[in-house]
Amino acid sequence: MPQTDKLFGYLDKYLRHLIIEVPKLDSSDVGRNTIGAVAGRKETEDVEIGLDKYSEDILETFIEKSQCNVKLYSEHSTRTLGDTNQTDYLITCDPFDGSGHYMRGIPAEWWSVLTVWDPVSMKPIWAGAADINRKELYFADSQGVKLETLSDDHARFIRASNQTKISGDSIIAAYLMSPEYIRYWTSKSSKLLKSLEENHPTLRIWTDGGACSYPWLSRGITNAYMMFNEPRTEIDPGLGFAWASGVKVYSVSNVGDLEEYEFDPSKSTDRVPWLIAACNEDFAADLVHLTLNG
Repeated sequence: MPQTDKLFGYLDKYLRHLIIEVPKLDSSDVGRNTIGAVAGRKETEDVEIGLDKYSEDILETFIEKSQCNVKLYSEHSTRTLGDTNQTDYLITCDPFDGSGHYMRGIPAEWWSVLTVWDPVSMKPIWAGAADINRKELYFADSQGVKLETLSDDHARFIRASNQTKISGDSIIAAYLMSPEYIRYWTSKSSKLLKSLEENHPTLRIWTDGGACSYPWLSRGITNAYMMFNEPRTEIDPGLGFAWASGVKVYSVSNVGDLEEYEFDPSKSTDRVPWLIAACNEDFAADLVHLTLNG
């Protein structure tokens, strides 16, 4: 593929740029202005803010420097960069995940997450993520997933959890930050919650999720991420980490059948009624069983 390493190099620089620049913008109170609604969502659910646009525009600038022809599928827009008659790569991204926190002045869970795709095979070939607050970088390719801490420039391979059943040590992630989300999630998961309280009371539910869920799954911090009515724009940017780490991502039917989730650019503004991303199929099946039966 043309200039692959060059593109990856510029995406790496983009992620490092955000880790340095976003805290400066925060201290200057820049980027908290609301621009408008996110496609396919109500304004009470999510909005685009100034920092979202800043991050996406900066990403475009770095991609253009690579001189690659890219179709960019962002949470907030679709952009064609380079020759409109040729596509070298597709990129799915959430340029700034955590805008709801940022606009409220909460200095937590600010991320940028992206996956690069082969436009012919429609398979991931690379992924990157910046955990801006912790100053950590994640990179995924065919060799696996690496974590780099910016402070010491040290990179190491990381692995997903090998748990196959839910236990008191498990951590299940879900985005529960809005009243609507937590009401819907808990209503769908009432049997699961009752079973966990009775049988695994030390299990924890990490209540912040979205695109940033996939680097943590690939690191083994969480065992699963489960959401209902999940926007595809929260799934697609992190799929490169699932591919590189062996994490499984499923669309689940009402009766509990697991179907592997597939990226489809034509459905980028759609939602998945029941989504589970889990460290392996067995863990996903156990989570489904408890959700349906308790």
